[in-house]
Parts: sequence; C-alpha cells; structure tokens
Amino acid sequence: MNGSSAMEAKELQGRVARLHYQHNMTHHEVGELLGLSRVKVTRLLAEARRSGIVEIRIHSPQAPFGDLEAALTAEFGLGQAWVAPSFSDADRTYDAVGMAGSECLSALVPSARTVAVGLSSAIAAIIPHVRPEPVPGLGLVPLAGSWGGLSRGISPHELVLRLGTFFQGETYHLPAPVLASSPGMGRALRADPGVRETLRLAADADLLVAGVGGMDRRSGLLIDRLSEREQAALDEAGAVGDISGRFFTRDGTPVTGDVDERVVGLTLHELSAIPRRVAVSFGPHKVEALRTALGAGLMNMAVTDVNTAQALLKKPSGKQKEQHKQHGQNGKREQDEKRAERAEGDSDMKRKGTAS
Repeated sequence: MNGSSAMEAKELQGRVARLHYQHNMTHHEVGELLGLSRVKVTRLLAEARRSGIVEIRIHSPQAPFGDLEAALTAEFGLGQAWVAPSFSDADRTYDAVGMAGSECLSALVPSARTVAVGLSSAIAAIIPHVRPEPVPGLGLVPLAGSWGGLSRGISPHELVLRLGTFFQGETYHLPAPVLASSPGMGRALRADPGVRETLRLAADADLLVAGVGGMDRRSGLLIDRLSEREQAALDEAGAVGDISGRFFTRDGTPVTGDVDERVVGLTLHELSAIPRRVAVSFGPHKVEALRTALGAGLMNMAVTDVNTAQALLKKPSGKQKEQHKQHGQNGKREQDEKRAERAEGDSDMKRKGTAS
C-alpha cells in the first residue's frame, strides 16, 4: 500500500468510526450511507481500533474473569494472571489472548529495566494490540536466536524490534540461529563473543515474556523443526514442553542431549532465575506443558484463555497421575543411562590415551 492509499484507508476508518461511535449508527446504516458492505464496515472499525484511531477506555478495575485469574494465582502461586475469552474460532481466541497480553505488558514493562523476549507465536499475537508508551532506559533483548529465511514475525529478534518501537527502548540482536545445525555448532555459536554478550544481557533481565510449547506438532514452533528421531528422543527422555527451545520434564527438570546442545539461547536454569517470568500460552495441546511450567516455578505469571485456565485448574485423575509419574520415571531413567554411557565412553578414551 502506497502513502496515498494508506492515507485514504485511515480517512475512511475515521469516517466509519465517527458515524458508528459518535452518531450511534449501526454497521448496516453506516454501510448504506457510505456504499459499503456490513462486513467491510466491521473490518474498518476493527482496523481503526488496532491503528489507534479509536481508543476504548473502561474506567473499572474489574477484569472479566477475575475469579478465574485469582484461582490460577492461588493454585500455582503466581504473581499475577491475565485470562482472555475463548472462542470456537481459533483466530478470535488468538486475538483475544494477544489483547490480554498487551494489558500484561502495559502493567509490567514500565517498571522493568530489561525485558527478555522468547520465541512464540502467542507473543506475536500481542504486537497488534500494544499501545505505544515510551519507557525511558528500557532495554529489550532476545532470549534465544532467530529463524533464518522468510520473516514470519515470530522470531525473538523480530519481536524485540517491534516492541522496541512501541516502548522506544534500546534493542539488542542475538546474531545466531535459535537451533544450530549440530551440537558442536551450537557450542561454537554460544562461545562467540557477540552471542555471549547478548545472552549475558538476557540473563540479567528483570522481566521475561515467553511462550510455552507442547510436544504435539500443533503446539510448538520448535517441535516442527526437529527430526522424527529427535522428537522420539525427547519423548523417551520424558519431555512435556519447552520454553524457547529448552525442553523440560514433568517435574520441571531440563532435558539434556543433542537438541539441547543445538539451542542458542539461555538455559532453563538461567531463564528461570529472571525475577518476573510471564508465560503466554493457550490451547488444549499446551495444557500439560503450561501446568508443568507454572507448577514447577519455571514461569511465575501467565497469560492464557478461559478454556486453558479451566483445564489447568482441573485435577488430573488417579490414572493420569500414575501415567505421568511412570512417564517421568522412564524419562529420568533414560537420561541417567545416557549420562552413564557418556561417562563410560569418556573413561575408555582416557584409558586408551594413557595406554598409548
């Protein structure tokens, strides 16, 4: 869209908004007056809100799902929770969670010194709803590397740049992919001075905003990038989800191995040391991962939707608990065996070196 077209679009949004909000005309009446369809009027009004032409201020502290937010906070010992409505239309739920996420940022960012931002499509949903608000001295830094290829607006670096524009903060770049081609390359990239410095800044952040991914192919950005062999290895190790590529088990412990060595970003231990940690996550395929992240204290605040919040508060059955326990034990046993094999291999190498 060129400059004149963009100006015309904004002018039309303004005309439609005034007729609807100031003159109380229905979408149908506005459409008839301006020669537009009702659907077009609805779309223009939505665009007017997103672009800031229309601002709706509600002078009440009452959240629509205050009881549910209080229940989540009490159940998981959270600092705060934000709950958005759920819809049968996935796009509407995505948009609603993005709106709740923008309220979260408006509440937390002004008191932050440095914000670390993780890999997440859920965080990308927040961007259209963020209201520009300068925060002097603010720094924004990616929690992990970014994707190569075509921009999809969901890499930590892209999200940092967008948020930096809204809050007029200083933004930092992590010059590496989120997932290196091999464990060795991952170690080499993490040792790079530029990467190391950015990760140090991320580790020193006082606010973290990241998604929580699950293990289903529909529930995480990183899981789709892994081979079937790597996914099987994570399953065997007891992984239930990830935060910016760092996978964890049902008791919240890191899943070590080749995939973990390939990730260029903060470790699970480092990110969980950041004081305020907001999980932005929703959907049935992420419930188990989000429950673990909150229950184990990996994240201590949450932005989600009604359906996910209700699922989080529902107690697992005795059978589910036993399955979870068995799965976790199997995963821990698998990791212990792999560590023992590596230690034995190192010992053999040393003996051979001594013999030679």
